Amino acid sequence: MPTLYLMLFPALTAFLFAFIAIKVMKPIALEVGLVDAPSDRKKHSGNVPLIGGISIFLAVLAATAIWMPNTQELRLYLIASAMMVFIGAVDDKYDLSVGVRLVGQLIIASLMIYGVGAYIQDLGNIFGLGTLDLGWFGIPFTYFAIIVAINAFNMIDGIDGLLGSLSINTFTALAILFIYHGQDGFINYALILATAILPYLLFNLGIPLKNTKKIFMGDAGAMFIGLSVVWLLSEGSQGATRSFSAVTALWITAVPLMDMLAIVIRRLRKGHSPLKPDRDHIHHILLRLGYNQSQALVIISVLAVFLSGIGIVGEVYSVPQGLMFALFLAMFGLYHYILRNTKRHTYLLKIFPKHKF
Repeated sequence: MPTLYLMLFPALTAFLFAFIAIKVMKPIALEVGLVDAPSDRKKHSGNVPLIGGISIFLAVLAATAIWMPNTQELRLYLIASAMMVFIGAVDDKYDLSVGVRLVGQLIIASLMIYGVGAYIQDLGNIFGLGTLDLGWFGIPFTYFAIIVAINAFNMIDGIDGLLGSLSINTFTALAILFIYHGQDGFINYALILATAILPYLLFNLGIPLKNTKKIFMGDAGAMFIGLSVVWLLSEGSQGATRSFSAVTALWITAVPLMDMLAIVIRRLRKGHSPLKPDRDHIHHILLRLGYNQSQALVIISVLAVFLSGIGIVGEVYSVPQGLMFALFLAMFGLYHYILRNTKRHTYLLKIFPKHKF
């Protein structure tokens, strides 16, 4: 395991560069019109710079260039990430069609899969019947996983602080798993990503000053985070030196994943396109129940930490993967059922009293 300072310095570097990038990029974004304007669906005040994702990527780029070994794998990951951020920023500015975004994502995924060699080869003993080797199907499955991760983190971005909090939770959980298994090569990557997101989260939430002019993540950030999550999940769950099982990966991304799957199921049942926007995400439901945005953020973040904790505990204590997968499916079924029937089961969602916090 690397010494503390070898983990601390890259993380601090990422935090510092992300903070500087935000300060530098805010006036540029306002000048070029890279902003999120208020609309019927977006109730925020004024034009908000969409620079969260760009600042996070620049911080990761700087921290990895200074502290991490200059490997081909890292170079290709950064090239793929830069392309993803570029497409996301163009989408933020010009609102690209779904087809154009999808083609761009598939091209970048190809760079990751064939250049880095980061793809999902097996799902472990997920059904309790022995290791499930995907063989040639691992490559299309990885394409699917990348698209799902990108859209899961993008779709959950509905209230201030939510995408940042859930992303930090996932990358921190990854860092814990890498540390536990002594996977020195990837500990710092996870920590760099987690700390690079923190300045964005502070600006997004107006911490410590409520009059701080906020910024948004934008599609550039959601797409970059989704790509980075799949990269680290595939690196951590595959090969002879894996740090965790594929089913553990489900637990540490549980809230974005469950929410997206539940939304897609509900839309299809209504005969709607799974890509059609609506207001049935978990944060929308909590807001309709009377919670404010801060309360909804805390509730969802606590849920994400709890579910990630289940995955980590299951990994540490070697709980059978088939059992962990069955438990995950049961948890998703409960999640989907409760959110689909909120009028009947509001008492199950009213976890916290509705005082301000």
